Amino acid sequence: MILLVTLLILWPIAELAAMVGVAVWLGVLPMFGLLFLSTLVGLLILRYRGEAHWRRFRGALSERRPPAREAFDGTMITSGALLLVLPGFISSILGLILLFPPTRYLVRITAIALFAGRFRWAAAGATWGGRAWEAWRVRGRDFDIEGEAVEVTLDPSAIPTRSETMDRPPDRRPPPSLPGPGDGPDA
Repeated sequence: MILLVTLLILWPIAELAAMVGVAVWLGVLPMFGLLFLSTLVGLLILRYRGEAHWRRFRGALSERRPPAREAFDGTMITSGALLLVLPGFISSILGLILLFPPTRYLVRITAIALFAGRFRWAAAGATWGGRAWEAWRVRGRDFDIEGEAVEVTLDPSAIPTRSETMDRPPDRRPPPSLPGPGDGPDA
């Protein structure tokens, strides 16, 4: 929590310092031009590369293989494009790192190395949860259900036509009741 608050305070200060440094080095108008260009490129990447990665993600699902790489690449490209959209040179450099495939590969390897233990625990918990649910679901259940089937055939000549049903008065008799457990020849 303290790290997050510190980052939220120091990040804008570092971005402003970088902007001032670039403005001193290149000039104010070229600095604003670079920021505008960075935002424009980020928006274009969000629009076109996002659709391409979404197609790859759906393709992996349709091939019945886990879309882990596609999901990670899509997340990294989206994050990189969003960092390009944010005004600032430090965020733009981080966005470019996430956009290029070789550096994205290094980020993927680093993320797996840092968080592999957490991934393993999450996968183990999900696996145990699925097994436990299946054991609970089938525990002590008898899937053989006693019952009786009756075949009903319908004679097409016995079906009244529309004109016959419209001419006769409505049937006021109660519907026939089905035999209950105590009714029938064995009772």
